[in-house]
Amino acid sequence: MAVVNRRAAAAIATAVAVVAAATGIVILGGALALGPRVLDEDLYAGALVRADAYERLYTEVLADPELAETAERLAGGLDLGRVDPGQARILVTNSLRLVLPPDHLQAGTERVLAALLAYLRGDTPRLDADFDLSAALADVERTAVTQVRAALARVPTRPAASAAELRAGLDEAARELREGRLPAAIPVPAGAVGGDDVIAALRDVVGGDLPPDLEVTVRTLLDAGAGADASAAALAPLVGGHAAEQVAQLRRDLEDGRELDLTAEVAERAGTTPRRVVERLDWVRDAVGRYRTLAVAAGAALLASGFAAIAALHRRRATRALALIAAATVLGGIALFGVWLAVRHTVDPPLAAATGTGAGSWDLPAGTRAVVRDVEAQVADDLESLAARVARLVALAGLLVAAAVVAVRSDRRRVRAVAVAAGAAALVLAVLAAADLRRPPPRACNGHPALCDRRYDEVVQFATHNSMSSPDVVQVWPEQDGTITEQLDAGVRALLIDAHYWPDLLSAQQLAAADPAVPAAVAERVAAVDRERLRGREGVFMCHNLCAWGGRPLVDGLGDVREFLDANPNEVVTIVLQDEVEPADAVAAFRDAGLEPYAYRHDHEGEWPTLGEMIDRGERLVVFAENSGPPPGWYASAFDVIADTPFGFAEPEDMSCAPNRGPADAPLFLMNHWLTRAAPDRKAAALVNTREAVVERARRCAAERGRLPNLVAVDFFTIGDVRGAVDVLNGLRD
Repeated sequence: MAVVNRRAAAAIATAVAVVAAATGIVILGGALALGPRVLDEDLYAGALVRADAYERLYTEVLADPELAETAERLAGGLDLGRVDPGQARILVTNSLRLVLPPDHLQAGTERVLAALLAYLRGDTPRLDADFDLSAALADVERTAVTQVRAALARVPTRPAASAAELRAGLDEAARELREGRLPAAIPVPAGAVGGDDVIAALRDVVGGDLPPDLEVTVRTLLDAGAGADASAAALAPLVGGHAAEQVAQLRRDLEDGRELDLTAEVAERAGTTPRRVVERLDWVRDAVGRYRTLAVAAGAALLASGFAAIAALHRRRATRALALIAAATVLGGIALFGVWLAVRHTVDPPLAAATGTGAGSWDLPAGTRAVVRDVEAQVADDLESLAARVARLVALAGLLVAAAVVAVRSDRRRVRAVAVAAGAAALVLAVLAAADLRRPPPRACNGHPALCDRRYDEVVQFATHNSMSSPDVVQVWPEQDGTITEQLDAGVRALLIDAHYWPDLLSAQQLAAADPAVPAAVAERVAAVDRERLRGREGVFMCHNLCAWGGRPLVDGLGDVREFLDANPNEVVTIVLQDEVEPADAVAAFRDAGLEPYAYRHDHEGEWPTLGEMIDRGERLVVFAENSGPPPGWYASAFDVIADTPFGFAEPEDMSCAPNRGPADAPLFLMNHWLTRAAPDRKAAALVNTREAVVERARRCAAERGRLPNLVAVDFFTIGDVRGAVDVLNGLRD
């Protein structure tokens, strides 16, 4: 009986020791693996990216009716009530991307996250959760003018048959714009009303002479028959005063005129005070500090005492002790994952108040709740994956010990061989599991995690036609409403750029002769405003047809691309260069801009790499030249590998998918998607840049040509929803 009692006591003691060791493993695993990860900003930064939170800020959060006023004020406070609600939302969204670009938004959010988590870890003594809006506020006025130009493309026109009628219509339109509203109609000259009448009326309305470049633009548009765009060009800046008032009010609302106090915003939504929020964070900070120290000490004590007790109880049978230690280790790994699952499915998540709608929930708009809920789910999934990897590593370590025990104890050759093989397999898997713990968090490629594993030729990209033709470069007939940097910030990933020399022209007559599409009167006006335009310059310039209409050194524009690539390490950009210059001069501009290290070395024999592979290799710039090709290897001949559609369509119904340049079996497909009028026309862009129009034509071209377009090139990228259309074509949204 005594022997039985001793055996029972030993068995109980052994069981207690095994459970103690397993419990120690669970506590240590939580403290050493899960604990630090919970306070690691990469966890939350990755979750925000995977939940597409930065894009959804524009499309869901700021589009929510409860936040409409904030979004409108950031976009200049323009009343878009006379535009279709869906188009109004898109206009505001596009404006917000200009004033607060996604990469700036992401950088600011990550700074706030880093500051908050550093405070909770105890690394810093003071909480600084302010979001700096100074750069955005400085850009609101200019962005509002851009938004007005785009919005006016959807405002109906009203013919004015007399100078008096024209003046009255322009007066009314100007008054409404100064008050931050879109006019009911844009008056356009009709009958005997001529260009001089329009200029005179506009001078009276704006209260003085038009700036020389603007007057040239207005007269040029009038000559081209684009009376509505001429009036819009002159009237749009009038909204600047209203936008400045919105900025001033925003500055008054902010703590110091430039920073958003996120602590105060959370407190207001939670129905409490900022002090109470900070006190709650202080409690978390203190708890984290105590938990980390106590948990490591308790876990280590339990693990050590459990293993020591097993060794002592079975000191005469070392292999049995090792087998029990192995069992405790496997049990600890399994229990670690089981405890995580139990906690996840039984304990309310930390942000339950932000995602719920019942009593005690924060008063957050529906769009915000949805984004927070998805981010929280991504965080939980990441932690669950980490718990599973740690548990797998611990369990494999136990199995490795168990295999070693079997191999030593067995006197049968076959059993030993199996045990050795199992131990080797467990060792390999343990090494892999350990390496897996160090893997970087999932990333987004060109804004979306789903695109990382797609080949370059399987991705649809948002492209701009004549990307360099922005108002800061081309004062006469620009074809975009933002700079190359603003295009990239807004989601454009392919730039169609023209490169020319700037020849010496002796007269306005030579200017008109050099570009027959431009009326002689326009050439005379351009030359009268700025004779320097006619003077030739050394180097290679970005300009359309003739640099006299406006140009910029190619190396400067390429420098903007390099700065974007430097600041955005997970983005792949494409340049299609209409190279009306010697190849050596174009290549030198890329080198001088510092882009050559980023350039993708084309391999025409193999298949295209994935975006993720291109990012890993650092080859994040794909260059095509329309008129020449390699060498060097990264300077590819465009229409050896690209097939495109025709261009020069006058009306939407004319837009065909017929073959144009490039071989029929080319791996890449460019859809030229703009209308050609006498002058670049925002009203035309408003017709074809809608999400529906882009998706419909792209799918029609896919049916005819056997593939979706890889590049969708448009004029006036701020008009319509080309980015949304590209996301649909990539299968990223409905």
